[in-house]
Amino acid sequence: MGYFQKTLLIIFFIFLYYSSYIYAKDYELLDRIKVTVEGDVVTEREIHNEIINKYKNIDLKNLPSNEFNTIKDQIIKLLVEKKLLIQYAEKINLTPTEKEIDFVIQNILKSNNLNLEDLEKQLKSDDNDLRSFKEDIKFKLTIQKIKDREIMPYVNISEFEIDGWIKNNNRTSENEYKISHILIKHNNDRLKEIINIINSLKNKDQFSTIALKFSDGPNAENGGDLGWNKLQDLPEIFLEFVSNAKSGEISKTIESSNVIHFLKVDSIKTTENSKEIIIRQYKFQQVLFKNNEITNNEEQQKKLENIKNLILDGLNFSEAVKMYSDEQYNIDPEKLEWVNFDNLLPEFRNMLSEYPNVKLIGPFRTDLGWHLVKVYDFRETDLTNEAERQRVKIQIARNKTEIRFSDWLDALIKNSKIEYFEND
Repeated sequence: MGYFQKTLLIIFFIFLYYSSYIYAKDYELLDRIKVTVEGDVVTEREIHNEIINKYKNIDLKNLPSNEFNTIKDQIIKLLVEKKLLIQYAEKINLTPTEKEIDFVIQNILKSNNLNLEDLEKQLKSDDNDLRSFKEDIKFKLTIQKIKDREIMPYVNISEFEIDGWIKNNNRTSENEYKISHILIKHNNDRLKEIINIINSLKNKDQFSTIALKFSDGPNAENGGDLGWNKLQDLPEIFLEFVSNAKSGEISKTIESSNVIHFLKVDSIKTTENSKEIIIRQYKFQQVLFKNNEITNNEEQQKKLENIKNLILDGLNFSEAVKMYSDEQYNIDPEKLEWVNFDNLLPEFRNMLSEYPNVKLIGPFRTDLGWHLVKVYDFRETDLTNEAERQRVKIQIARNKTEIRFSDWLDALIKNSKIEYFEND
């Protein structure tokens, strides 16, 4: 290679080096790292896109710098929390699957009488897309899985609490309430300012914006939206306001332990009363011939017919069970347990419907094999109260979980390696 060629090659590499350096500097200016979260990063571009997405209806360019900085700080806080929660879920194998996400979407489509194409059109009209919609569902499922795994199992609920809840909420409402919520911790530096802003609200549509900017609650990212709730499913401290509120009304301060709440009743709709839960139960014994490859159906049926004739001629049914049945767990008629009708195989349910006109039923065939059944007793049991107590127990657990989740998340943040960069 000649001198001239070598010189050109050197110049080319110098140019390449400085070009890449300039482009790298331009990229850094466009997308600088603002926070590192346990090895992951939050970038300037990510923050910018999230602000645009969350505040698409606000003219951000004309906002005072202090208000814009407040919004930016809130978005950074949300992004840090989001990354920590996703990392935590991945660490303990709680990341939602595609199947779980699709199941939620199918339920949304079904409940809103939509197909996927309709949903995509609706999302597009809201400057959204299906991919982002799925990501949002995935993150919400992630939070719920963490709550169900890490918090709810350790929540204790006494029978006394259940009794108290039912007593205090005996005024079962036919209404459902769409509610937005702002939660402010007492240690928030801007507590007084926030309370003054909310109390002086004239445009009620600003509530979700304020929730997004200031709320310390787990639903802040969604503008404080709690969705639709029945009166009896709400925390006790919310009941007085919600039960007497009109659509669009905002509460005054509601205090509990170390936080202050504000509520807005966005909308109210009337729903049907819950129905009674009545189940049919039977006590029975059976002679069962399980399906096998040796004896064919005709032989099993014929054998059971012969056993039935022996029983009609005086053979004790319990003795027949001991002598012939492939299952021996229901031999003593004094120790029979009640069996729920709905838990039985379809063919079994159909045959039991002949009782009380027929007490010795069969032989008949199910997927399990051939059956000859003697029914001893029948009852209809009202499980409405039991189901109500279970529903209340779950609701109390959820309420306690929500309260503890905020502290759990604070502890997660405190024990994580997070570094902020000014880059100015």
